[in-house]
Amino acid sequence: MRIKQPGDEIQEGMHGCEEKTTSDTKSWSTGFLMNMESTVAEIDCVSIGVSSNDIDLSVLHPDGSSLPIMASLSEADDEESESHTWKKLGFEPTLPICLKFEDVTYKVTVKGEKTPDANKYILHGITGLVHPGEVLALMGPSGGGKTTLLNLLSGRIKLDSGTITYNNQPYSKSLKWRIGFVLQDDVAFPHLTVKETLTYAALLRLPNTLTMQQKKERATCVISELGLERCQNTVVGGTFLRGISGGERKRVCIANEILLNPSLLLLDEPTSGLDSTTALQIVKMLRNIARSGKTVVTTIHQPSSRLFSKFDKLILLGKGSSLYFGKASDAMLYFSSMGCSPLIAMNPAEFLSDLANGNIKDKSVPSDLEDKFFPRNNSLDMKHGELSQVDVHEYLVEAYAVKEAKLGKTKLIKPLLIDAEPRMKARSSTMEWGATWWDQLSILFRRGLKERRHEYFSCIRITQVFSTAIVMGLLWWRSDASSPKGLQDQAGLLFFISVFWAFFPMFTAIFTFPQERVMLAKERSVGMYRLSAYLLARMISDLPLDLILPLVFLVIVYLMACLKSTFTAFSLTMLTVFLSVVAAQGLGLTIGAAFMDVKKASTLASVIIMTSMLSGGFFIQKVPVFMSWVRYISFTYHTYRLLLKIHYGCSTSLDAESGSSCKSPFKGLRLDWDGMEVGTMVAMTVGYQILAYAFLRRMKLITIN
Repeated sequence: MRIKQPGDEIQEGMHGCEEKTTSDTKSWSTGFLMNMESTVAEIDCVSIGVSSNDIDLSVLHPDGSSLPIMASLSEADDEESESHTWKKLGFEPTLPICLKFEDVTYKVTVKGEKTPDANKYILHGITGLVHPGEVLALMGPSGGGKTTLLNLLSGRIKLDSGTITYNNQPYSKSLKWRIGFVLQDDVAFPHLTVKETLTYAALLRLPNTLTMQQKKERATCVISELGLERCQNTVVGGTFLRGISGGERKRVCIANEILLNPSLLLLDEPTSGLDSTTALQIVKMLRNIARSGKTVVTTIHQPSSRLFSKFDKLILLGKGSSLYFGKASDAMLYFSSMGCSPLIAMNPAEFLSDLANGNIKDKSVPSDLEDKFFPRNNSLDMKHGELSQVDVHEYLVEAYAVKEAKLGKTKLIKPLLIDAEPRMKARSSTMEWGATWWDQLSILFRRGLKERRHEYFSCIRITQVFSTAIVMGLLWWRSDASSPKGLQDQAGLLFFISVFWAFFPMFTAIFTFPQERVMLAKERSVGMYRLSAYLLARMISDLPLDLILPLVFLVIVYLMACLKSTFTAFSLTMLTVFLSVVAAQGLGLTIGAAFMDVKKASTLASVIIMTSMLSGGFFIQKVPVFMSWVRYISFTYHTYRLLLKIHYGCSTSLDAESGSSCKSPFKGLRLDWDGMEVGTMVAMTVGYQILAYAFLRRMKLITIN
């Protein structure tokens, strides 16, 4: 028994076209033929015009009537005027990119399988084409391969087989600056305003050929065109901070990419989590962006009927296989031509999503599918025997393969000829970095101060430091170091200060890179700045913030506990604590960068701080020889010794006059000045920063490449 394919009905419809019969009711096969012929004619056309989506789109009602779901002509006029506005933005002319991909296959190695080389195919031979001025939608259920295909098209991951070309050229580094990629999750600094977010992005990403003022004007222009003026001075917000709305946040993420005036804009589910009206506004904006000469590719989960009508082309994916590629307006006609049409009034996107899931409920079953899986002498009783999702999926994949073979894959994805190779190569050297290293350092320093000041001076953090200082002051109220017992008590106070200002900044720094991992990976993947500039800017911007709370802490403790009351002693104590804070913070950043996991990093930090505290010289003086090395890598030990030398050490001049060595009030502990502790602390600070840089370089390679 031969399976009846959609192409057979196309041939039947062809005879009807040749005889030019005029009937009130046309068969679906005839309509499908006419639309396929118009598709081929449009592809062969050299000029890029408005797709058939702008003309008509409807769904089939059970009584045979069609339900129009297209926007009104006034809406189309409004969109056309908005697209003209985009063309007047004052950007440099966009390099048109025709994106073509053929037989794209991608697989991953499955761990834990019995066979060592078990592979799971994510994509099976996906083919498609999108021209400048068009919006291509990748639609399908979750896990269908939409995001993977988008990552392949962006060059973020390498494909296993097949070809992806941009104006008939393979992916190269010069294209990196012409491709904008908007992640599904909105990634932005929560404490920066919309204007600050886009201004800093413009200063870092836009080419050096533009002045600082021109970059700021570009950011202001994009804010205006995306309708963000009303919220430009509002913080972006996040999970624990109230800010702009979800739709505005999504527009901010899109604006981040529009700043560069990309030729190809890729978006991963830009409407997820938004209501239908806000989602429609986002897609209208994308269509206007495309009409300005850009190529737009977006994944979409389950759009509304009005939203679906805004797409020019559609790729329907199911379990990694292509079920349809062509005009979005022809999708319903294609499936109806094979005998699969809705039995009730249905949103086209819902109908297509059901088919991609293998769900054929409330839809007519194609006769070919019925003949293949059910005997001819038995009627199909859906109550007793239902088609499985696997059967439906296999049939749709096979039907689409036959359609490709009959129509001709080469003709189906015939690209426009765009002579842009010289322009694509010419810009690769001039746009390597948007700002010089010193400009990157300056911009990141200012951004870091504005973003992290809220974290450093949060109510919880201030309350913690103030309450600890007051409790310590009350416990050591007006302590007297004249007696041995009072001296030992003050030594305990100094040891606690050294432990607290090692523990506190270390555990704060541990969370830094795990929390900023996604943002750092995103900014580094688009070449926003050099990693060295980022790390140095962060360290420098943290210095003034790290100094304020320890200063307030020491003022309170000093006044209440009556420590050595000289300006020199207070200043040296402050510098020692500050050096301890910087060293502990460097160690925390290193641990966080090494693991990129808060639980693992916190566990290791707990062990390190406990070891450092026990070997700090307060609990034990005589350490076994085989464990003596632990002291010299403990910044608590060096901080404690420095504090003891400041408050109870002998001056160098007195030692020189008397000709004797410094007598220490603490048995077995020398308090003469030699600078070893300061040198060791500085060396540890520099070493930890270098280690953090090395771990971040490794994280970058794992996350991005």
